[in-house]
Amino acid sequence: MARPVYVIGHKNSDMDSVASAYAYAHLLQVQGEEQAIAARHGELKPEVGFVLNRFQVEPPEVLEDVHLQVRDVLRSGRVISAYVDQPLLEAGLLLRQHNRRSMPVIDADNKVYGIISDADFAKLFFNDLDPQAVNRVALRRDNLVRVLKGRVLVEGRRSLGDRVLVGAMEAETMAGYIEKGCLVVMGDREDAQLAAIECGAAALVITGDLQVSERTLASARKHGVMIISTGHHTFTAVRLINLSISTQDIMDREFDFCHPEDCMSDVQPLLARRRSMPVVDDEGKLVGYISRTDLINARPKRVILVDHNERSQAVDGIEEAELLGVIDHHRIADIYTTRPIMFRAEPVGCTGTIIVELYHEASVTIPREVAGLLLAGLLYDTLILRSPTCTARDKRVAAELAAIAGEDIEQFGRQIFAAAAAELSEKKAEALITSDFKEFTVRDNKFAIGTVETTSPATIEKRIPELYATMQRIAQERNYTSFLFMIVNIITMQCRLLVWGAEHAVARVLAVPLESDGHSMVVEGLVSRKKQLVPLLGRIQAAIGEKRNNI
Repeated sequence: MARPVYVIGHKNSDMDSVASAYAYAHLLQVQGEEQAIAARHGELKPEVGFVLNRFQVEPPEVLEDVHLQVRDVLRSGRVISAYVDQPLLEAGLLLRQHNRRSMPVIDADNKVYGIISDADFAKLFFNDLDPQAVNRVALRRDNLVRVLKGRVLVEGRRSLGDRVLVGAMEAETMAGYIEKGCLVVMGDREDAQLAAIECGAAALVITGDLQVSERTLASARKHGVMIISTGHHTFTAVRLINLSISTQDIMDREFDFCHPEDCMSDVQPLLARRRSMPVVDDEGKLVGYISRTDLINARPKRVILVDHNERSQAVDGIEEAELLGVIDHHRIADIYTTRPIMFRAEPVGCTGTIIVELYHEASVTIPREVAGLLLAGLLYDTLILRSPTCTARDKRVAAELAAIAGEDIEQFGRQIFAAAAAELSEKKAEALITSDFKEFTVRDNKFAIGTVETTSPATIEKRIPELYATMQRIAQERNYTSFLFMIVNIITMQCRLLVWGAEHAVARVLAVPLESDGHSMVVEGLVSRKKQLVPLLGRIQAAIGEKRNNI
């Protein structure tokens, strides 16, 4: 069965990430990769929701991590299992037939109640040697008939107990051993049969398909004693009766289990101890089974990254995934692979521009909804083609996509940013500053840069004291040397840059004064994190080092 290929952007996926993931997954599907799935990380941003709704596209699948999960490993389909009321004989035959050492025990509704293993059969054998337990069996009528392959000659009314007696003695002697509810295994001696009935036996098992007299049958009917005829001889019949008990009578009720969404790294220690375990849903119903062998044969999730190539920006678990490709328009960072992959990185304004070129190279027509999403990603990333990251190629692609989607570039772009601004005043501070947020490491120093582009910066700027407090907390928790947050006015092309940590070094490199609050500055023309701010991190790092050396 083909495994899915997830196409996904960076954490907290933005418009370009979602659009590129959707568009490239569609291209792969057209090219025969039917299992290509567009995915996203984080909550759906309002501008993304606006565009998806405009072009009637379902949001891509949410994928918060790509860790190897139990669902990627478990044996699906029909799982070999026993029922709680099933005779132990049948459970044992199932284990032997399928060469299993254990299996789950379920009820008619597929709920798991325990595990039965070959070790439980071994314990049963040795329990039979215990003087306190000998000849004691939890007798059940239907199970007896099934394992003995018996014919019920008389239906009984007496309740079966847990005592089994072989009637290999004189009738008078046997009478002293019979208890109420007892099951007596015997041959065709009529006197012994009648004595057992008279003394309170609940059932007789007549072995060897021997004839039962009409006198015995009549007495059994009168006293409500069940008579079962079996073709097995006495020794075999007794062994089978011992195996007629229900699986639930010896199963292990204290057992480990896991859920499909559990990470295999968490389940592995349990498998080391138990060797195998059932997989259940939230209601405790069986959905699969995993063992150590399944873990050895496990195959990681297949992933293609779009709009980034840094581990810190990738969804959690990327180190466990099988990375098939990268399509990006940022600097080459620290994603590494164990084998060669498709890697496409070009200096353009957004990943969508590269995706359009891939459609052209494959001679695949771009559908209207794909064009609409890609255009939205391009306009959002390039600030409606105003950003210094915007190239002539981006502008040509924007015109092409606008024609396919039937959109006016300027009007559509403003509508996208208006949708993004709608929730800025209500969004929690942490969500606001981390919604478009990336981490960078320069030598031993960690930097973080968040950004928001808007046509109404005043809505955000009135919350600056709240934002400072949140930036300070996050910087301390994550050990950032400096946390920068860009509030970009896409109309005036001006940025109010909030900084927590290394404020003077940042101001020095940008050659602008700090505001009176000591944590912000206004920078004309600073609108691109990728092209204008990230390249300066090395100089900011150096300025920090100079200040330390001068102290």
